[in-house]
Amino acid sequence: MAEKVCPVCHKALTLKEKGYPMGSALLKADRVHVDIYECPECERIELFAAESDLVKCPNCGSLHSAKEACAICALNNGLDAANR
Repeated sequence: MAEKVCPVCHKALTLKEKGYPMGSALLKADRVHVDIYECPECERIELFAAESDLVKCPNCGSLHSAKEACAICALNNGLDAANR
């Protein structure tokens, strides 16, 4: 993995959050996971496509962070329970 560098002050960026989910869990196609980096010098935040820490849900096939439960399945389970 190449070192991430701040485009403003050219200092090395620090990884703050790995595999952060962004987008709506309802719109599965629009949901992405990013790695969040911060510049220790100017405090700029940069987002990059998540490089790892993603797993495929065995039930619905969507990708999600290994740190979280599958949001798609959680929503489906909640909707199913509400409709009973």
